[in-house]
Amino acid sequence: MRLLFLLVAVCTSIESYKILVYNSKYGHSHSNFLGNIADLLVDAGHDVTSLIPVIDESGKDGTEKSKKIYVPVAQETRDQITEIYSQRSDFFKLDNYNPVLTWRMRDSFARQFLYQCRAVLDDVDLLKRLQNESFDVMIVENFDMCGPAYSHLVKPKSLITSSASFPFSQMYAEFGIPISLSYNPSPYVSRLNVNSMWGRITNLYAEWLLNAFFHPCRWMIEELFYERFGPSFPSLEEISSHSAYTLLNSEPLIDYAVPTLSRVVNIGGIGARKPSPVNKEWDEILSRRSKTILLSFGSVAKSIYIPGDIKDSILKTIARFPDITFIWKYEQPEDEFAKEALRSLPNLHLSKWTPQNDILADDRLTAFITHGGMGSTQETATRGKPGIFIPLFGDQPRNAGMMQYNGFGVVLDKFDMINPDSFEGAIREVLNNESYRINARRISSMLAKKPFTSKELLIKTVEFAAEYGPSKALRPQSHDMTFIEYHNLDIVAVFAVFLILSLIATKKLCCFLISFCIGTKKVKSD
Repeated sequence: MRLLFLLVAVCTSIESYKILVYNSKYGHSHSNFLGNIADLLVDAGHDVTSLIPVIDESGKDGTEKSKKIYVPVAQETRDQITEIYSQRSDFFKLDNYNPVLTWRMRDSFARQFLYQCRAVLDDVDLLKRLQNESFDVMIVENFDMCGPAYSHLVKPKSLITSSASFPFSQMYAEFGIPISLSYNPSPYVSRLNVNSMWGRITNLYAEWLLNAFFHPCRWMIEELFYERFGPSFPSLEEISSHSAYTLLNSEPLIDYAVPTLSRVVNIGGIGARKPSPVNKEWDEILSRRSKTILLSFGSVAKSIYIPGDIKDSILKTIARFPDITFIWKYEQPEDEFAKEALRSLPNLHLSKWTPQNDILADDRLTAFITHGGMGSTQETATRGKPGIFIPLFGDQPRNAGMMQYNGFGVVLDKFDMINPDSFEGAIREVLNNESYRINARRISSMLAKKPFTSKELLIKTVEFAAEYGPSKALRPQSHDMTFIEYHNLDIVAVFAVFLILSLIATKKLCCFLISFCIGTKKVKSD
């Protein structure tokens, strides 16, 4: 028995890899995505360390099982994020297509990452400690770009880049994926008519705005590393191009069909947890009426931040469905608005927290009204529920659009929330059109029967990268091409010059022949 135990221990130690996950404490979806990756790799028997630069102190670590190294929040980071959070209520009324707003917000957004990255680099002992660990794999997300740049200093055997959603903005170039904007919606676009020239123009404009917004997140970090380590420090795109793999929190079965690469691995729903039966309290709430609708706007744009006129519109809409119970995730159910709402609407239940995954899995839930965050859309699809998707900012418009495109429900523009008639119409469309419910259940069944789970793909991919390192065969040569070479503009230019010269030569030849014929005819006449 002891011999068997020793053999198992030896085998485990041989197959266990050292993995570093750069997981900034910022935004639930980002921390949760990387934290789940870390925890699953720990469960697979690997030695996982999470490096957690603290940007948002109110956030969560995302990981429960990995070893944690914190970089405390710098004071300038704290001041910057306090300023940003003071604008949270604008999420419900800000115009994503406003270029002035993009330019006004982009630098302050980028500085929170810049300031905390400085704090990471200032800890020289931390870098030496990480270098001495000789990590087999380092996993970063190309959102806080300090992670990819820092990986060049840590020098793991393999770098794995990632995104907590689909790729967007400069990620396409960093990952080497063709962006295909003629039919691949920008994150700001929820409806793209590929056959409409105006629709494609809007998509190009939206992507231009998005690139403009995230550009400072790149160049500020690059300038910081050039300042600290000299101008020869590689660019973020160059560092990312040598990654072994790229992990995307995207599920192809509920997305748009777009170009990809062999080294891109989709692990959508990696953080999905097995639902549990609801407790007695929620069982009673779900049993009050024959139909129940869940309403939640996520963890960033909280319901308490909704402007008063929109809150009133929501209440008026709920009042038009007295036979339906509405569960609204409202973070302060004791405030005056909440008290008045509960007094006037017997079919409304407010709760500062909801077991969303468990409720979505309950057959008594009829539909889900959501902001369209990546986690919420994937949970909606996994549990087979139709929805009304009200995107507010970031990648949510595209998330909502792909759900409507795949038949899960309808998109309601956030500016239509103020109109109870529009809100009511969207709800009735989902309630009365059985196709949404049928399609949601069908795709839920498909997701449950996929050949390989996201967990299996994650573990096998990371272990392969740890054993073999990056493969030259998986790195597209587009990374080594200029803009002119990539788009064959040099060939087009040569062909255009040849065509022009040919036309000029043809014109001159025609003129000569005409002149010759006219001259010959004149001589014969004389």
